Amino acid sequence: MKIIKVPFIRTVISSIFAVILSSCSTKNHPALEGSRPNIVFILADDLGWADLPVYGNRFNEAPNLTRMASEGIRFTDAYAACPVCSPTRASIMSGQYPARVGIIDFITGHWRPYEEVTVPVNRTQYLPLEIHTVAEIMK
Repeated sequence: MKIIKVPFIRTVISSIFAVILSSCSTKNHPALEGSRPNIVFILADDLGWADLPVYGNRFNEAPNLTRMASEGIRFTDAYAACPVCSPTRASIMSGQYPARVGIIDFITGHWRPYEEVTVPVNRTQYLPLEIHTVAEIMK
């Protein structure tokens, strides 16, 4: 019997989405029977957990985000897989740690001529096509 190992982060993300989907009951809403849940995932660079009014900030104003948070589900516990954007986004999209998919640093653009020289040859510049994303799984 072969044991299949499931990455921890994929299990966590799958569990989160399962809870979200199970809370989208259509029993009390006959018009919603057969419709799919509407999930909005907002990811902002350089936005700390205490920067929004919904989490206690009294200086910044974000009325639309505050309204969305009051009408929906708030994500209160998080883990950043990496301190830079590209590996974190790859982790969110794939449900795997950045090192597992080979994206461990930011993905550079190629609009500067010298970047072709500075980027190591073995560095992954995209999410591998064989990796299934959360969007593909929920399709």
